[in-house]
Amino acid sequence: MIDALQTAFTGMARATDRLGAAAQTIASAGASASGTTLEPATQVDLSDAAVELLGAKSAFALNTAVARTADRMTGQLLDINA
Repeated sequence: MIDALQTAFTGMARATDRLGAAAQTIASAGASASGTTLEPATQVDLSDAAVELLGAKSAFALNTAVARTADRMTGQLLDINA
């Protein structure tokens, strides 16, 4: 059960990193190198970042479900052994 929890927590950490990277992409979209003007909206493509946000959200939710299931199974195993 510990391996399942460790795997789930590692997955949640990676999903958090993906979310942060996508958020950084969105936050920096349109900013020029000089930082004084923004690019026209037609030149900024945020679809990949939006897809990455959704993917990170789903990955985090799935890893949370794995952690809950592993916790529930560990609890049941301890109840059986008690």
